[in-house]
Amino acid sequence: MDVETAYRWRKQLVWGLAMIAVGSIILLVQTDMLNLDLNPAHFWRYWPWLVVISGLTKIIPPTTPRHFTNGLWEIFFAGWWYVSFNHIWGLGFGQTWPALLVAWGIGMLLRPLLDNIFASIKEQA
Repeated sequence: MDVETAYRWRKQLVWGLAMIAVGSIILLVQTDMLNLDLNPAHFWRYWPWLVVISGLTKIIPPTTPRHFTNGLWEIFFAGWWYVSFNHIWGLGFGQTWPALLVAWGIGMLLRPLLDNIFASIKEQA
């Protein structure tokens, strides 16, 4: 199985599990078996978790260096957005935007290293 086919299957599996989890939680709340506030106005605060799930599908092996760095970037971006938007630790966009530059630089440094690591793994296989 090639990497792209494995990625498509992995993506479908992870998103399917996420849908099952969300549907189960909503069902438990609707049947009063779980006590959560499902006010739709509160859901918009948690959309970065969708980006985290997308990033996880890209970093779970087997993968490519491009998928891996894109997945790490998505996870970092979602965390940054969540912290900045919700002012966690008293931080907002104005204080945290340089973290995006740092993450971008780290990604640029990681890419050639990951290219070498993935190439050596393919040679051993």
